[in-house]
Amino acid sequence: MFARSFRIPLLILLTCLTFYSTYAGTIKMANSVVVNRAETPADITITGVVNDVKGNIPLPGVNVTIKGTTRGATTDAQGRYRINVAGAADVLVFSFIGYVNKEEIVGNRTEINVTMADDQKQLDEVVVTALGVKREERSLGYAVQKVSGATLQTVKGVNAATSLTGKVAGLWIKNSTEFNEAPSLLLRGETPLLVIDGVPYGNMTIGNIPQDDIESIDVLKGPTAAALYGSRGGSGAVIVTTKRGAGSKGLTVTVNSNNMVNAGFLMLPEVQHSYSAGLGGVYDPTDYVWGAKLDIGKRAMQWNPISKQMEDMELASRGKNNFQDFLVPGGITNNTVSISQSGENGSFRVSLNHIYNKGQFPNLKSNAMNFSVSGEMKVGNKFTLSSQMGYNRKTAPQISGSGYSAQGYIYNILIWMGPEYDLSLYKDNYWLTPNVQQNWHYKAWYDNPYLMAYEKLNGIEQNKVNTNLTATYEVFPGAKIIVRPGFDMFFNNETRRNPPNILSTRGWTANGMYSIDQRNGYSFNGDALLTYNKSVGKLDIDALAGGTIYTYGNKELYSSTRGGIVVPGYYSLNNSIERPDVVVNPNPSTQASLFTITDGTPYGRKQVNSVYGKLTLGYMNALFLDVTARNDWSSTMPQSSRSYFYPSAGGSIVMSEFLKMPTGIDFWKIRGSWTLSKTDLGVFANNQTYSTTTADWDNFNSATYPTTIRNSAVNPETNRTWEIGTSAYFLGKRFKLDVAYFNKYNYNIQTSATVSSASGFTSTLINTGQSYIRKGVEVSLDAMLVKTGSFQWNAVANYSFNHRYFKDLDPVYSAVNLWTIPGGRTDTYTGRTWVTDRSGNLVHQASGLPLASNYNYLYGYTDPKFIWGLANNFKWNNFTLGLSFDGRVGGLLNNYSSYKMWDTGSHPDSDNQWRYDEVVNGNKSYVGQGVKVTGGTITYDNLGQVTSDTREFAPNDIKVSYQSYARTYGDGTRGVTNATFLKLREVSIGYTLPSAFASRIGARTASISLTGQNVLMWAKAFRFADPDKADDTQLTSPSVRYVGANIQLTF
Repeated sequence: MFARSFRIPLLILLTCLTFYSTYAGTIKMANSVVVNRAETPADITITGVVNDVKGNIPLPGVNVTIKGTTRGATTDAQGRYRINVAGAADVLVFSFIGYVNKEEIVGNRTEINVTMADDQKQLDEVVVTALGVKREERSLGYAVQKVSGATLQTVKGVNAATSLTGKVAGLWIKNSTEFNEAPSLLLRGETPLLVIDGVPYGNMTIGNIPQDDIESIDVLKGPTAAALYGSRGGSGAVIVTTKRGAGSKGLTVTVNSNNMVNAGFLMLPEVQHSYSAGLGGVYDPTDYVWGAKLDIGKRAMQWNPISKQMEDMELASRGKNNFQDFLVPGGITNNTVSISQSGENGSFRVSLNHIYNKGQFPNLKSNAMNFSVSGEMKVGNKFTLSSQMGYNRKTAPQISGSGYSAQGYIYNILIWMGPEYDLSLYKDNYWLTPNVQQNWHYKAWYDNPYLMAYEKLNGIEQNKVNTNLTATYEVFPGAKIIVRPGFDMFFNNETRRNPPNILSTRGWTANGMYSIDQRNGYSFNGDALLTYNKSVGKLDIDALAGGTIYTYGNKELYSSTRGGIVVPGYYSLNNSIERPDVVVNPNPSTQASLFTITDGTPYGRKQVNSVYGKLTLGYMNALFLDVTARNDWSSTMPQSSRSYFYPSAGGSIVMSEFLKMPTGIDFWKIRGSWTLSKTDLGVFANNQTYSTTTADWDNFNSATYPTTIRNSAVNPETNRTWEIGTSAYFLGKRFKLDVAYFNKYNYNIQTSATVSSASGFTSTLINTGQSYIRKGVEVSLDAMLVKTGSFQWNAVANYSFNHRYFKDLDPVYSAVNLWTIPGGRTDTYTGRTWVTDRSGNLVHQASGLPLASNYNYLYGYTDPKFIWGLANNFKWNNFTLGLSFDGRVGGLLNNYSSYKMWDTGSHPDSDNQWRYDEVVNGNKSYVGQGVKVTGGTITYDNLGQVTSDTREFAPNDIKVSYQSYARTYGDGTRGVTNATFLKLREVSIGYTLPSAFASRIGARTASISLTGQNVLMWAKAFRFADPDKADDTQLTSPSVRYVGANIQLTF
């Protein structure tokens, strides 16, 4: 059905591509049009070297073309080129970004060496801003940072965001170690808008874009930068520009293959293997790992997985390396083939990308296929048409295996399983009765990990399509009309299957289960713009007016077997014992009680209509003023506040145009901006829906009236942001420094408030008086540290921090505690702690165990003090070396792996002399360091502050069971851990083959690189988990190191 539904659009697309390829390849000559056919052999071969005029440094990648034709060549790593010309009258054109074009008449020469000078005008970097408008960075009143797509295309993992880590100041990318979990992006502490080729799609992610398709990424920081995108751009925007085939004229085929394998782990959990499962030094396979001492000749009845029965066997550490042996060799292959053609009238590009990812646990693997086609076409002198379409498909048979749950492998193997069982004996032997009863020693909480990997499956099939079309018409010189519709949609299927008699579902699917969860949705964004620019003397005018319609919708259909499956091993809804459940847009918390066709919320739909305008004035290319205004009408807001307006203003002054700069300062600019932005409500946030059930009326369908009353006076959440910054170039523009400070005031926060039940409702949505301020600093430095002879060293360093603080509190709805105060940070890490005396010594109870406080304690804050990145690129002749570092300093996380291992008895530090004396010798004589109370009392107020303390103390001398003490106190941290870390994120060592050698294999250019991702890590406090993700460490999977090779060929 999916293929049939796309047959006609694909046919139309292929027809357009044929037209593109034919029309783009034509060349205008005088009043005629000549189709470019195969070239005739040239008579003369020209060779030479292209150098930078400063320092006589070779320039690789310079385009060398024959004027008036599509024939051309590119200089190699030594700046050398070779090209065939027809005769002495031909003219060679040398062009390179950042340099002034140069032309040379061939004449009677066969060797033409040239030098190229910097183009100061081009060095004013051009960035892509809101609505796809390209502007010089010098004119902007806000912070923008650009990343070239080339920096993402050598070390290619599963997701482009990983390669972006540390490369933009203020952009915090949290990389998970879990299979199939995408990195999360925070820009200035909030989620930015993703814009692809000018379209802010509703369902696309940066992971849906193959790295080889990315031309550049421009990060617009803060709401001023994205003011024309409305509420969706209130947290800034990440603008991705994809490749369109423009560049060297003619047909180009590019192959980029990156293959990496698992080369060990940065963080690998460890466990003790001296004691068995059980409690109190007694072997018991049902729970915990505080059991008997192993390898001392003791025997017990144990399950033999080979004979599949209980036998009297020695208690021995057969499974010392259970977890390591369960891990499998993984890897990533990321391969792209693209074909592009460029001509006088346009260009087109087609690419096919395949990513295979094999995870660190058995049966974790995924295949992703990405197809993209794009093109540009000029029609006459006034009309330009460009379009792009992408199709994304991803499949995986199993995506589960993580977290503190029965499906988690760390939960099973490291936390709760004793080392007396050799897990490898269950690998190909996990059935007692095929598809009915598993072969496993344990009968209560968790299952055979190999059965979970290969039989208890959670598979996915994801399909996503995006497309856009941009039509530009020049009304008269300086005035253009732009129409740009963009559309995306997704179709996802997720299946789950549970064999009969598995333990980890606590019996609610004892007869087996099969379910299908289908989700689909779409988004549409349509822009219509009128732009105008004109220069009047020294005054430059750039104006824009337009409107946007944005709409999206989604739907979900969930169906599952009821009562189990009839035939074991056959997973289908048709195999259900009773009539299958079918739920439209299910609520996961009530799925288990839905036994018939139920209609919850059939659709989630939203529409926002917008009009906006922008005026930019520039004087002498040195003074700039930017003003924008936008008004939105949102379908999710009450009628009284459905229309809302927000403006922005910004400006910049190029001080170096007015002041005489000290020696070494080439350019200096200061800037500032102010923005008012607003955020509307989510779907059904204020308009609640009926809830449906079959539990009330003898399994008949019934609907319940919503308990939340609609508030017609609720207002959009509002933000006022101001920003100041400066940027400068130093020492011949070899150094660029950019510094920004921002302050964001967030108010009109919405929250649910209780109302009297006499009204027939229980709650309503209101705006509270609580407000916040987020402020931060960003610094970036781009430095060409060495540029001499054939050696170059370029480094880009990024540093940033931001924190959010309480500004105003609501007397009714704000929390009451010691840290929710005006000026206090909001990212608090709180929890129960241990009671101490006035000198900080740990206080013990009469039982000998530490005394826990009854009040929460502020341990610190979760956000880092700052994040940083450092990318180094070295070049020497044909060799390159790239080293990319990043990390965070400060901030607290919960090291849950360590915390739970102390509780269950598997922590390696619990294997010590006190435990041995207790288990082997029966000597429960552990004495905790600290004090005991000998008299007096302590009292607290309702916030936990001490009001009086008359306690008297003596050194603690109470003997206690080590097991009891360790399970209570662990290492004393309660898992609270400093998250500081440093990573060598990426490594590449490359070599570009000389053009003469590349031509022997039919290639224009060829290069090979050794690559590595997630190579090395140093962590201040974490031992068993990688703190990179930063949100939590709920038994996170081992952090994989990847090494491999990359090959890039251009034909």
